[in-house]
Amino acid sequence: MKISVAIITYNQQDKIAQTLDSILCQKGDFELEVVVGEDCSTDNTWAICQEYAEHYPEQVMLLENTHNLGIMANFARVMKACTGEYVGICAGDDYWCDEQKLQKQLDYFKAHPECGVCTTGGYRYLVRRDEMVPGIAPLQPIADGDVSKHYFSEAYSGGVYAMPLSMLFKRELLQYIDFDVFIERGFPVEDYPMQAIMAMHTKWGHIDDLTVVYRVYSESATFISYEHPKYMHYHQGLMEIRRYLRDKYALQLFNYSEEYILDHLFYREYLLYLHQGDYRKAKQLINDSTLHTPKVDKARKMTANRLVFILFRWYKLRSLKNDLKQRT
Repeated sequence: MKISVAIITYNQQDKIAQTLDSILCQKGDFELEVVVGEDCSTDNTWAICQEYAEHYPEQVMLLENTHNLGIMANFARVMKACTGEYVGICAGDDYWCDEQKLQKQLDYFKAHPECGVCTTGGYRYLVRRDEMVPGIAPLQPIADGDVSKHYFSEAYSGGVYAMPLSMLFKRELLQYIDFDVFIERGFPVEDYPMQAIMAMHTKWGHIDDLTVVYRVYSESATFISYEHPKYMHYHQGLMEIRRYLRDKYALQLFNYSEEYILDHLFYREYLLYLHQGDYRKAKQLINDSTLHTPKVDKARKMTANRLVFILFRWYKLRSLKNDLKQRT
C-alpha cells in the first residue's frame, strides 16, 4: 500500500523543514511517497527541499520548474505526479502533529470501505498570538458522509467543508477532476472545487483525533483583504467556480444562479469602494447596476449621501477589525 503526500511550497524557508519532518516521521503499514512542488522561491526553500530529496531519495520526489507557476498550476502538477493508492495534502507552512495520522486514516478506510475521503481534527496555530487552538473544519462532520449536502444546498454561502491538510483520499477520485480546467478558468483556489466534486462521487468519513496544525495569519492567501491587489479577481474566480459546478451538475440552486453570482460580485465591489472611502465610485456602481436585490437596495440606502456612507464605512471597518482579531 502506497500513500502519496502532496506538498506545494513557495518562499517558506522557515517552515518547510518542519512540514517535511512531520510527514516523513509518519509510522504505519504503508509505503510513503512525498511529492514536493517547489515553485521557484526567491529564498532558500528550494535548497532545503533539495537537501531532503537527497537525504530521502526513495521517499521524496522534488519537482523542478524553471519559472513560478502560481498556486493552482503548481498544485495541479503535484497531484498529477502522485502515484499512491491514497493521497494526502499539506501546505508548505502547515504540519502534522500525530505520527499515526496516516495509519489511523488507513484503518478507517478498512473499516468503512464505502468512504473515499477521511478527515481528522486538528489545531489552528494563531501566529500573531502564538497560540494553539483546537478546531479546524469540519467542526461538525456530516454523520452520513454525504458532503454534497454542504456544497450543494441553498444554505451554502462559501468556504470549504474540510481543511485539506487533514484529508486522506483515494487517488481514484482524481479521475473526476480536471485541473487543467481549473487553471484555464482562473480558479483562485483548488480546495473548494476539488472537494465539491469529490463529494458528488463518494462518502466522507471523519476521525476526531487532532492530527494536524494549520497556521493562521493575516497575510495568508486564504484571507484576501480589501487592500490585496487581487481582491476582485479572487471573488470573480470564486464565482467562476460556481458557474463551473452549476453547469457540470445542472444545478438549479439559487446560490449557483447567475443572479446570485452577479449580486455577489456587485456587493463585493461595493464593499471595496466602501473600504477605500470612494463615495463617487460606489455611487456610480449603484447607478450602473440593473439588479434589483436586497444587497443592491442596501447599498443604495447606505450611499444615499456622503454622511450615511461615511458612517456605514466606519461600522464595516470596525466589524472587519473585530473579525480579523478573532480569526488570528
